[in-house]
Amino acid sequence: MGTNGSHATSEDGRFSKVIAAMKLARDLAGTSTGWTLDDIQREYEVSRRTAERMRDLVEEAFGELDRIRDGRQMRFRLPMSKGTNFITAPTAEELAELTNLAEAMKARDPARADLLDSLRRKIEAALRRSDQLRLGPDIEAHLSTEVWAHVPGPAQLCRPEVLKTIRHAILAERALEICYRKVGEETARAHRLIPYGLILGMRHYLVAGFPERPEPRLLRLDRIDEAMELDEPGHRPKGFDLRAHAWRSFGFYQEEPERIELVFDPAAAADARSTAFHPTQEMQELEDGRVLVTFEAGGLVELARFLDPWRGKVEAVRPERLRTLLLQTERAM
Repeated sequence: MGTNGSHATSEDGRFSKVIAAMKLARDLAGTSTGWTLDDIQREYEVSRRTAERMRDLVEEAFGELDRIRDGRQMRFRLPMSKGTNFITAPTAEELAELTNLAEAMKARDPARADLLDSLRRKIEAALRRSDQLRLGPDIEAHLSTEVWAHVPGPAQLCRPEVLKTIRHAILAERALEICYRKVGEETARAHRLIPYGLILGMRHYLVAGFPERPEPRLLRLDRIDEAMELDEPGHRPKGFDLRAHAWRSFGFYQEEPERIELVFDPAAAADARSTAFHPTQEMQELEDGRVLVTFEAGGLVELARFLDPWRGKVEAVRPERLRTLLLQTERAM
């Protein structure tokens, strides 16, 4: 029994290394600049020695890697020669998922749905005829067994041409002039602004600053009727980080981040473990079966609403204002 168990463990270990090497081959084939050993370590969370072994295994299986000198470091890239294009070829599951996702987004975000559908068509068109014939039935099989359910409720639609103009202005670092309707107003007003980036979710927002007020503000994309890129520079503030700005809040409401500490009862612990509360969250198992979730964010009113399904099974240890908001919700119910 012991010998067989050790043998199985050894086989599993070798198999997992082969899988990792295949994934690395795909990554090294898909990069134009090459990867360093440091890149391999970070991506696969392995030691330096393991990164070297993975590189060597790829080279042994697929031939000599391109070596690109980058200062003191060496970058490695797998040239795509005949017979190795299977590494980057899409699978039926991946193409079916693109189709599903585009279909799911049609009702709520037709502009992005069109981009996904266009990407899928280009990928399929680039396939060899033999691969198209081989993958076709498998893609149909995937699509016949899965469907995205329609979520009832008003869709927050943005105009495709508006989204395209805004994206181009952001990348070109140009100012914008938009016609924007505030909530409760039917008449749009013209505004000149500097686009910083987009935050996409249940609602889509443009993060922007005005010439006289550069601090970031959120504007709903569905309330922008027109957008025109201007022939004048539109640079973000130096050091502005869109991801960090988005992570300041729980949801979209921006306020000064605070340390959040939530304790879920044992009855709600499993549900809490499978929930993504915030990108910076940390979870800790407590001895009595409870789960402690901590992160830093603003938007406590939105957080209190989000926690409503766990009413009576979650305690807000801090901050005090969140604890008060949860108590108010419980009393109201």
